[in-house]
Amino acid sequence: MKKWTCLLIAAVLVMSAAIPALASVHSDNDFTLPLEGTVLQNDPDRKITPQTDPVRNPIIPGESPTTGLSWLGFYLPMLVQYSNGYAEVKIDNKTVSLAGVDSRSPWGAQYADVVYEGILYRTGTTRLTFLFSDSLDDGNPVAFGPVRSARYGHVYLREEWQGGLVFRGGPEAVDNDIQKLLKTLGAYEKGVAFDLETNLTRNYSERVKGVKSPENLSADIIGLRALIPSDYVSQPRAFLFADLNPYTDGYAFAYQINLDWGDERNISHFKYDELSNVYYRYCGDVMFKSFESVDNRAEEDMIPLTFANVIIQRVEYEYAHNNKTMPQMQCIGEGNADIFIGGRYIAGYWVRESADDPTIYYDDQGNEIQLTRGKTFIAQFPPDCLLTFSSYVD
Repeated sequence: MKKWTCLLIAAVLVMSAAIPALASVHSDNDFTLPLEGTVLQNDPDRKITPQTDPVRNPIIPGESPTTGLSWLGFYLPMLVQYSNGYAEVKIDNKTVSLAGVDSRSPWGAQYADVVYEGILYRTGTTRLTFLFSDSLDDGNPVAFGPVRSARYGHVYLREEWQGGLVFRGGPEAVDNDIQKLLKTLGAYEKGVAFDLETNLTRNYSERVKGVKSPENLSADIIGLRALIPSDYVSQPRAFLFADLNPYTDGYAFAYQINLDWGDERNISHFKYDELSNVYYRYCGDVMFKSFESVDNRAEEDMIPLTFANVIIQRVEYEYAHNNKTMPQMQCIGEGNADIFIGGRYIAGYWVRESADDPTIYYDDQGNEIQLTRGKTFIAQFPPDCLLTFSSYVD
């Protein structure tokens, strides 16, 4: 316990000695999700006691650490910031604005193993991070985008996964300076941070013609990965996987999951397909898809993104100078995690002891969660934001 406390204190000191910020306050946001099914919001801390230490699992030979599928690559994942911008779409003859769909859909995203979503603005706007690993050794994705700026939480994701981070700029305010944080944590010295505003990356990014700026920046992920020094060694971070879902008897059915971040344009739904044992993600009524490539943006060729596991990690956010555009995710510590696997709900927990450690997710019994093999979506969701789930699909 003393070791855990010391590590936590050290991590907090690294993050900031004295940040002029306020605790997460989202309750004044416009939560418009209907209060139907099981409602999870502002739940008391479950205080689940982990039965194992929150440490990095070793890679199992032949098994992907990110998806649990067959894999013979070497561990050096790439995390990339995705815009998640708003598109105007027509639904029932009504024009609505939705995040990350239609013209604002990503390209190359079908190759990602893990997708993170987190707060960009306190009002409920979000940003996504795509983690690529399995596909990299097959040379994909050559291009991914649109790439946008990073925030504090994204930098700490890089520390967790020990891979490369691709982004374009970020806040430069006092006590909220992305470049300073990257330097403090040693990412630039290690050669693993790639800001697409710099000369170093000029030959590995381009503006896509016919797509409105700033939602048109594409990055060569394979080329940037090759720039990481050959002597850089990343500590593997592997999930645990099970061939059969251990969370069936006694666990509630969860065939639809609904997330309300506080902005109706960012309300998302995960709908379970029992036949394929995956969740499809929707923003509003529009399925979340990826363009096939930067060169093929044809609607008929778009690829739905599906997830075997959905984790809602409850994390507080602070805002430097009480500025709604400067979120600092409090990702070191512990808290509740609402976990959905195979159409079932697990009332879980998460623990992360320091910036150098991984986030470990635990089930309701305190055992590290056993994921279904496949892709995982992780929402780093404020405790007072609204989450519901039901045993049926709308």
